[in-house]
Amino acid sequence: MILFSLTACFLGGGEPEVVEEPDEELPELELGRKEQPTQPRVLPGTNTGPAAPDEAVTADMCDDVTEGGPVAGPDCITADVKCGDVVVGHTIGGTDRFNSRFYDSKQCTPMTTDHDGGDERVYRLKMPAGEWTANIWLDTPCADLDLAGMMVTADDTCPTIKGNVPRCDMWPARRGKREKIELVSQKPTTWLLVVEGKDEDEGPFALHIVCEEGL
Repeated sequence: MILFSLTACFLGGGEPEVVEEPDEELPELELGRKEQPTQPRVLPGTNTGPAAPDEAVTADMCDDVTEGGPVAGPDCITADVKCGDVVVGHTIGGTDRFNSRFYDSKQCTPMTTDHDGGDERVYRLKMPAGEWTANIWLDTPCADLDLAGMMVTADDTCPTIKGNVPRCDMWPARRGKREKIELVSQKPTTWLLVVEGKDEDEGPFALHIVCEEGL
């Protein structure tokens, strides 16, 4: 089952920092979208990027999410997402479309990493016209998962190793460490957000999608 929790798509906000959650009993996960207060616009010249959001999946919650629901499509895409979404999912039940050879051929990673085993989850993010930065965080405390952002030229099909991927960003971190990528666009752009396990790793995760207008 996939959990979408809508947060604000806010524009600005000081030096990035990780906010520690208080030591209290964790609530049960609740399905559905929730409307959150809109964040104020920051004065011109003071925008240094959004602060890191609170983690949506922590190590105490590894047994609470056991599968990621169906792949709704089209093609390998589990679901469409948008600015302000928080997506809680699981790699199990995803697709097995991409591997180490694919990521190497698209120059996604600064070094070769084993992504040949297990399933991946793919989400489609469509950015509108104008100058935008989509900041994507991946919470992965339960498994060694990585995050890739691929610009694609076809909206309804996932690229093959011979397909066109004008840009691909992927910065693998150590097991359990939060990852972040920044996707910059200046015209209507379609991105595929891929959550991919190293080796045979599978597990729950959360994606935070926070967008800023203006570069």
